[in-house]
Amino acid sequence: MKTPLLIYGAGGLGRELLSLIHALENFEVIGFLDDNISRDTVVKGVRVIGGAEVLRTFDKPVNVVLAFGDPSSKAAKAASIPHNLVRYPHVIHPRAVLQDAGSIKIGAGTILCAGAVLTTDIIVGDHTLINLNCTVGHDSRIGSYCSLMPGVHVSGEVLIGNEVLIGAGATILNQREIGDKAKIAMGSVVIRNVDAGLLVAGVPAQPMVSRPHTKFQS
Repeated sequence: MKTPLLIYGAGGLGRELLSLIHALENFEVIGFLDDNISRDTVVKGVRVIGGAEVLRTFDKPVNVVLAFGDPSSKAAKAASIPHNLVRYPHVIHPRAVLQDAGSIKIGAGTILCAGAVLTTDIIVGDHTLINLNCTVGHDSRIGSYCSLMPGVHVSGEVLIGNEVLIGAGATILNQREIGDKAKIAMGSVVIRNVDAGLLVAGVPAQPMVSRPHTKFQS
């Protein structure tokens, strides 16, 4: 019997997550939660049943996975939902590889997409997205509420804080530290430590000055 599951977020990542879950045998998506899409809207054959208020209508905690690419939005949403209302299972695509699974710890609500490869002695926190074709090397630590976009490569012994966004195709060299809420622009190569809250870009990655009305591209 499959475990009922709600996806919080019916946007692009939510639809990708739905297709991921269709590849699994242990979960069945029973609806989307979304605060910005009208109730009863049908997305990819699945109905939007409402926003966070719906969680209080269940007679026991319900399984939820958060489909938010932006780390701060993801952390804020998790903080707004009382823990007694939900359970957060991790979701792992069957074509993700945990090379030494017994030595790898995956947090609650974390998502591993197809092609992700984690080698050995790795810890990943809660609600972290490791997207398509990412690799994570030995003895690395990735915090909670992070998002690694497609094709990110994390070398060995890397320490990544909480709410970190790493853009598509970026590479982190071994033994580097990335502080909380840092942002690594797409295609960057990180050869030095990155301080908390800093945006870096380029090859090698350098600190960037944020410009008004400029959206970070992941």
